[in-house]
Amino acid sequence: MKFKGHAHRSLDDKGRLILPPEFRDLIRAESPDAVMVLTIYDKHVIGITPEQWTLLENELDGIKAPSRALQNIIRLFNLGYTEITVGSQGRIAIPAHLRKSGKLEKDVVVMGAGKRFEIWSADSFDQLLEEDNDVSAELAENNVALPF
Repeated sequence: MKFKGHAHRSLDDKGRLILPPEFRDLIRAESPDAVMVLTIYDKHVIGITPEQWTLLENELDGIKAPSRALQNIIRLFNLGYTEITVGSQGRIAIPAHLRKSGKLEKDVVVMGAGKRFEIWSADSFDQLLEEDNDVSAELAENNVALPF
């Protein structure tokens, strides 16, 4: 399952969001009961499958003597943890604590990030697009060549 693309959306007054149809279809293909886990990461909300959550927990549990910063990230993952069900129309309810942590108000952007989807405030998304992220050296070090 790979989430790709993005869509601009608006949260309703109850903090509900309609996922892009492609995302809804991917979720239903992976999880017939359409359950996802939402949590906070890097000041935005991420959505992963319960199976991915279990893998993440196991990998984090295997880290010997995590730094204080990593311990804080693990705390944030766990305090944000919320299982949600994607409705038949692709609608999800984002809990208030995640909306607050992700600074999600009315206008948001839902974007694919490979094995997860992310929900960003529209302002944060615009800032992301303005950042200068030159990773050409890192790609070259890892033998990743962009097709031209």
